[in-house]
Amino acid sequence: MPANGSEAISQKWQALVSDRDECVLTVVNDGIYGSDFMDGELRLTLLRSPGYSGHPILDRPIMRDDRFSPRIDQGERVFRFWLEPGPTRHRLNTIDRQALAHNEEPYVLSFFPHGSGEQPLPGVILGDNTVLMTAFKCGEGSSDYVIRLFEPTGSARTTKLSIPALGLECEVSLTGFEIRTYRLNIRGRTLEQTDLMEESIQLKSQESV
Repeated sequence: MPANGSEAISQKWQALVSDRDECVLTVVNDGIYGSDFMDGELRLTLLRSPGYSGHPILDRPIMRDDRFSPRIDQGERVFRFWLEPGPTRHRLNTIDRQALAHNEEPYVLSFFPHGSGEQPLPGVILGDNTVLMTAFKCGEGSSDYVIRLFEPTGSARTTKLSIPALGLECEVSLTGFEIRTYRLNIRGRTLEQTDLMEESIQLKSQESV
């Protein structure tokens, strides 16, 4: 990010990294859109829900920049931040998952279990604290499920993808910032890698040959 005071988009979290001390301060937010940094100071933009947009049309500005606009942000606002210092590698390897946990709160469902039966096994387990599961959803045009993984740090790494309820397990190697998609067939108990459009990579390679 720029260090000259220019505002930059940085949703969910920011980090101040010291190369000299090999430490970092991470700041997780719950919905602001940007920040800026200059002279050792991180400034977070506290702005939500503009009353209207003001994108310029060609050379004609919609909103004047020489005066206060009273409707740009209205009502009471509550901002929450989570600050945590630590060693650079550890904090940067775990910050994405922590930020997702703070920003994507779970749904609350009304459920009254009768108390009998056995506790089900977990659905999906990843073997480390860095790789993210960014999607677990129904497949497009099929009864299969889709699992999507993402490497958020820019460094290659390997993790283990386990589905205990089905007895499935596979090792996944990802390059930096790679997105990997798998199609899960529950009846057949199979896990197949696909492209982002959920089409079989194996069938594509056979067709190209």
